[in-house]
Amino acid sequence: MKKFEVNNVHCMNCANIIKNSLEDDFGHINVDLNAEPKIVSLELNDSQVEEFKKELDELGFSVIKEIK
Repeated sequence: MKKFEVNNVHCMNCANIIKNSLEDDFGHINVDLNAEPKIVSLELNDSQVEEFKKELDELGFSVIKEIK
């Protein structure tokens, strides 16, 4: 399970944009709207991390850092 702190996620609409845009490519995505900054978590291989970050950034949501 990979977890990322993500900028610009403010509400359920933001979470739905992420899920609807990226779940077909990356599988189930969980967005924790109670955390600050918001946390996006999903099952990713190490080889998929950079592509996920790039596609998330293209949607307007930037990764602050990966949570270890």
